[in-house]
Amino acid sequence: MTNELSVEHLHFRYHEQAPYVLKDIWLTVPTGEWLTILGHNGSGKSTLAKFFNALLVPTEGGVISCGMDTKDEHQWTNIRRQVAMVFQNPDNQIVAPTVEDDVAFGLENAGIPYDEMRERVYSSIERLGLKGLETQEPHSLSGGQKQRVALAGALALKPRIIVLDEATSMLDPTGKKEVLAMVQKLKEEENITIISITHDVSEAMIADRIVVLNEGQLVLEGTPREILKDDETLKKSSLSAPFSVQVANELRKHHVAIADDVFSEEELINALCTYKQTN
Repeated sequence: MTNELSVEHLHFRYHEQAPYVLKDIWLTVPTGEWLTILGHNGSGKSTLAKFFNALLVPTEGGVISCGMDTKDEHQWTNIRRQVAMVFQNPDNQIVAPTVEDDVAFGLENAGIPYDEMRERVYSSIERLGLKGLETQEPHSLSGGQKQRVALAGALALKPRIIVLDEATSMLDPTGKKEVLAMVQKLKEEENITIISITHDVSEAMIADRIVVLNEGQLVLEGTPREILKDDETLKKSSLSAPFSVQVANELRKHHVAIADDVFSEEELINALCTYKQTN
């Protein structure tokens, strides 16, 4: 399996006298993986995301993104075509008066021929469930729809990596659910590598792998089950276990026989139903 992203010995500070914001980061991301970088506000996770498409370059160490060295400024345009970013506030990403124009914006800047651009725009709009909204003003859409417009614009560029930088944090539960479902579908159907940056442990549950960032350092790495069930270790990074894990832990303290491997809400419900039937 090839790696789409390789980070080695990354240190970063904003100027020579400043303290390091990121310290000795080592990270690889294989093709097709969904990696979640989890951390509390101020942990450095959004800063780290900016190295993946050369918005920032290391003070020390290196980042290889889609086979290109991010320190090589001649590669920055190519890197940013391959590593698309979707940011926190959907309103800040809207640059055009209609949905179809907004999806086309990145392609126009990339100099994609008109016929190919038109095909990519309408293919992406359909893939993201936005068909029928092509001529709508993006600002009139719901938060979830706006983020799907941003995803459609990213997908139209045919990137190898999509970075979601707190992309669901301003959405209501319905909008968050629909955006994450669309991202999961893109990953499965297109084998796109997904890197999500979040402080939301419930969002991290659907990743293939999690790394936890605290005070600019990677402190934990593993599968969601390995990382998110360890409530005490998470607390050291100012995080909490998912609600379903917290409930299961509390029930065990009250001598309710809940299996140790209960993780998701569905598993918790099934465990409670089984407990009720046998007691």
